[in-house]
Order: sequence, then structure tokens, then C-alpha cells
Amino acid sequence: MTDRQNIQSGEKGATFLTILVLLFLLAVFLLWAVQPASTVMQREKEAELIFRGEQICEALRNYQKDHGGAFPSELKELLKKSQKNVPYLRRLYRNPFDPEGKWCYLAPGTTSIKYKEDGSKEILPGGGVADKIPPPAQGGQTQGNSGISGQPGSQMQVKVLPFKLDGKEGMPILGVYAKCDKPAFRKYMDSNEISEWYFSPLVIQPKPPINLNPVVPGQQQPGGT
Repeated sequence: MTDRQNIQSGEKGATFLTILVLLFLLAVFLLWAVQPASTVMQREKEAELIFRGEQICEALRNYQKDHGGAFPSELKELLKKSQKNVPYLRRLYRNPFDPEGKWCYLAPGTTSIKYKEDGSKEILPGGGVADKIPPPAQGGQTQGNSGISGQPGSQMQVKVLPFKLDGKEGMPILGVYAKCDKPAFRKYMDSNEISEWYFSPLVIQPKPPINLNPVVPGQQQPGGT
């Protein structure tokens, strides 16, 4: 082999190595770019789930007030006008974590969730008196204790929910939730599990009314002396 052939062979080898390095760098870049994109997408879906779920929850609360404490048997009943002559719900929001947009329904009854030391949990219908679940605070975060009962150091802790998780249309709909195996990026209803975000007036307190006439310091309030 001549010197010229050796040089050409070396150049080809260097070119091939350069291509391999570039392909590797491209793969790393694509992996870096795609992962944040999926993260951003899930964060947006979580925010949309909370917004839509809370809208449905508030609509159920107002429907219940107008119907003597009764809940609707179909979500489309929330599109009807309330006693204030406005719809309980502007439109039927879709579940952003379901391809068909369908919600899971909460039904009358109770549910026990048993949390084990290994991180697994067991869901059983029934279970006695429901625990008080902390309401969501501003920004989709929750504060307070977890609402899980049990002795410290025990092998299993139990949370009792004030509804069943297997509701269907035709039964009173006490609320909605989304089934999702992915862990959430945010904490809501004191849980990082999306499937434990229950949108029901039984566990979410009504938001305080907005004061359209704030009191200015030094200004006399109506009816004052």
C-alpha cells in the first residue's frame, strides 16, 4: 500500500469516526430536548386537570344546593341553568388524561385505601367514617396533615374516603377524578398521585367570595358611625 493510499484510508477512518461522534451528540441532544417537552406537556395537563376538575366540583356544589342536597346522575345535567339563571357548568370539560376525555365518577359510599410500608396500597369499598381531607390551597398545593389514620410506626395506614371510586352514569355523581399511573410533578389534595386528586364538594371546600369593594384604610365602612 502506498503512502497516498494510507493517507486516504486514514482520512476515511477519521471521517467515519467524526460521523459517529456527531450522531452520538445528536442523539444526546434529542434525548435532552424530548424529555423536557414531555415534562412540560404533563405539567400543562396537570394544571388543566385541576382547573377543569374544580370547575366541575363547584358546579356540583351549586347543583346540590338547588336540588335539596341531591347530586346529578349525568354530568350533562350541569349544563342546565341554575336558580340564578346561569348554567352550573359552561361546558362539559374533558378529562385531559384520558384519550376519550372520559372522567371516572365518585359514587355514594366509602372507600378504604390501605397504605403499606413497601409503598403499595390496597383499595377496598367501605371502611367506616371518612377522614377529613385537606382542601387545596392556592397554586394547586395543599397544606395540613395527610388525612391518613393509623398509629405512628404501624405497618399499615388507612385513609377512608367519603365516596366510592366505581361510580357510573345513572348513579348520583358526587365528583370526578382521573386514573393515571404517572406520578405528578405537583402536590394537590396532599397527594403526588394524580389518581388521588378527587374533585368533589365532599372534600374540596368552597372558595371564599371575592370582595369587589375592598375597604380602604381610613375609609368608613357602610353602616358605620
